[in-house]
Amino acid sequence: MKWNPFKKKEEEVESVPNVPGMPDPSKMGMFERMAYKRFLKMSPTEREKVMKKALTPKNVEKHKGEILASLEAMRKNKQISDDQYRLAKAKFGLK
Repeated sequence: MKWNPFKKKEEEVESVPNVPGMPDPSKMGMFERMAYKRFLKMSPTEREKVMKKALTPKNVEKHKGEILASLEAMRKNKQISDDQYRLAKAKFGLK
């Protein structure tokens, strides 16, 4: 069996925890996985600051369809309740 530098390592994929609403880590690219791991290692205050910067009204409006689809999928899979769904939509400013 030859060594393949592009083959994903099993332990590398499994070491990333599964967060609801996030894409499957095994399907992420190398840089996406690195960014995701770095985000998970951040302190809660740093993470909140990054999320505030990312969730500006301009960005939310730009990705409105994706956000609504993710929230709807989470509600259908019983990952969040109807109340949590409504609160998330209100927090994003979506109707």
